Amino acid sequence: MFTERIKREFMLIDIETASPPYKVYQNKAAEELKKRMAIRPAIGRLIDTTSLHSGIEMRSIVIPDAEYDCQEKFYSKDGNYYSPDTQYRMIEYEKWSKLLAKEAVTKLLANNKFDPSSIQRLITISCTGFFAPGLDYYLIEELKIPPAVKRTNIGFMGCAASIIGFNSVFEAMNSAKDEDMNTILISVELCSIHLQTEPTRDNILANMIFADGCAAALFSNSKEAKPKLNLIKTDSYLFKDSAGYMGWKIGNFGFEMILSSELPKIILNRAVPELICILKSHGILKEEIKHWALHPGGRAILDSLQSGLGLSDEQMIPSRSVLRNYGNMSSASILFVLKEIINSGFVKKDDYCCAVAFGPGLTMETALFKGV
Repeated sequence: MFTERIKREFMLIDIETASPPYKVYQNKAAEELKKRMAIRPAIGRLIDTTSLHSGIEMRSIVIPDAEYDCQEKFYSKDGNYYSPDTQYRMIEYEKWSKLLAKEAVTKLLANNKFDPSSIQRLITISCTGFFAPGLDYYLIEELKIPPAVKRTNIGFMGCAASIIGFNSVFEAMNSAKDEDMNTILISVELCSIHLQTEPTRDNILANMIFADGCAAALFSNSKEAKPKLNLIKTDSYLFKDSAGYMGWKIGNFGFEMILSSELPKIILNRAVPELICILKSHGILKEEIKHWALHPGGRAILDSLQSGLGLSDEQMIPSRSVLRNYGNMSSASILFVLKEIINSGFVKKDDYCCAVAFGPGLTMETALFKGV
């Protein structure tokens, strides 16, 4: 009985996503950004170069400003460009986070024939906005999730937060023991509401790679559930003296990003060797990992991971596809990549799948899955 329970304990049943209605192609985004930031020709060239080498073709955003026939723009007022204050941006965040989260969770439950009343744990994740009562309260009320559901909110932990959320999944499943436990983990990130137009390198990079999106994952240990993957292990690592490499602050006019140009080099020289050590500590060589869900933080980040881990172009398809078609959606991105891997149909029984993402600190979060 004990062996049977372990085999069915940490099961990823499915992932569903929701994207905003507005799409912006990189060339159009570069044109719009130059209107706001290119006070010198050199800034315009940097925007073009960043766009060209981003590995992104299109992003989904909640801001309609790039739409051809847009009448009410978020970053324009009376025909002039302006920067809304943080309060105004948070109002937009609350509206869109509710819409996208409800869409993703509704699809997730319907497609897998799960009744909302069967959910015992709800994990919400975001680093791009806050309000209270929060997204958990809204989903419980709207979807008729039991009012006694246990809730966890993971905020301001960046692109790696969804993998941090998997730790809460472990806690939920461990606490269930022999009882059924159904958990929903949902990430919603709306990076476009934090556009910063001071012409700095960090702002240009953030404006050209970050995007909006929402993803919800369902975990269950129910015997009736049909899992896509088993979650078997998570690990964390904080790199010493790395606080200046990635982070952000809450400003009077949105969140202000810090992104070091040294990140790809740090990931190649420090993160990859540590990741290999983590895998070895579990008795696994990197060559045994068939599928990789790598956070699409940008083309240079993926290039460093591919080079350091010795991965084939085929193994990079899920991560590069999400980057190309959606951009960097912060913590939601890794769920999009895992969904690509699941939907590919290539994961066989007992295949290893490793998810890797990076957060402010600099921190690295990893999750190990196995095909079922």
